[in-house]
Amino acid sequence: MSKIRDRIKNRNRLDIGLDHSAEQGRQRTVNQDGSFNIKRITGDTLDFDLYHWLITTSWKHFWIVVFLFYGFVNVVFAAIYYVIGTSSIGGIIHEDTLHDFLQCFFFSNETFTTVGYGGLHPTGVLTSFVSSLEAFLGLMSFALATGTLYGRFSKPRPRIKFSPNAIIAPFGELTAYQFMIANQRNTNIMELEATVNFSWVDKSDGDSYRRFKALNLELSKIAMFPTSWKINHIIDEESPMYGMSEKDFAEKEVEAFITLKGFDETYSQTVYIRMSYTSKDMIYGAKFERPFYISETGQQVMDLRKVGSYTLVPLPAAVHVEVEKHLEAIAESEL
Repeated sequence: MSKIRDRIKNRNRLDIGLDHSAEQGRQRTVNQDGSFNIKRITGDTLDFDLYHWLITTSWKHFWIVVFLFYGFVNVVFAAIYYVIGTSSIGGIIHEDTLHDFLQCFFFSNETFTTVGYGGLHPTGVLTSFVSSLEAFLGLMSFALATGTLYGRFSKPRPRIKFSPNAIIAPFGELTAYQFMIANQRNTNIMELEATVNFSWVDKSDGDSYRRFKALNLELSKIAMFPTSWKINHIIDEESPMYGMSEKDFAEKEVEAFITLKGFDETYSQTVYIRMSYTSKDMIYGAKFERPFYISETGQQVMDLRKVGSYTLVPLPAAVHVEVEKHLEAIAESEL
């Protein structure tokens, strides 16, 4: 019962909405692009939201789908017009089969886009009926394409560059867990706030259990974000990282979940950015290099290519002494 009470107590202390189980072979929860590495199974036969996909997919995939749909619809209607008979389309110059089909295809393009008829125009009743249906489909399709295109442009898309690695860096006589971010756009993000939740596998009670704890940051909020920001967590006795060696970070399958919240002046909206670092992304004993400098004219220059650049440095010797004392105190308390 005591173990169950401890678990309930720890769960109520901090729950960021993620699973507390500590299964072997578990992948990172948050991908480096901010998306969740979670596969959803709904049981629905057609579990696909077209509008959401068109809004969130990449520009390359968006334009590929638009052009494929446009071409496919026109090919289908061109085939219908060809089956009905090219004689029902006025202005067609009959030469061969391929030339007749191409003229039906171009007639379909004029109908679908509602640009008006030029040399080609419907003459038969059936062709006029089909062309009216195609014109209606064209109007609806372009309305949908325009809406999704506007949605993609109006949606806030902050581009925050995270350092490829998180580092354990010297901080006076202690150490600190650090990572660096920078704004890749020329937009202004105001009142940027950072929250870091640390996760690790606890095996102290004989059973594996994933715990979470919010890290105390040296500075959790900045008013302006014109250059870069080195987010710093001091590893002291209150830190869940205190006493952990480089080997411990790997064995405990640590993962740090980062959430950024700020106000984007361009969109006049609050934006959120997610990211995570695992033990595989951590450099033990390093120091970040400053990614900006002053030019010859006195202007401050931000070099985004250097965000996350680091040099390896030794950690303070005092840290190892404190860690040994901490481990000895734990061993004595367990006796």
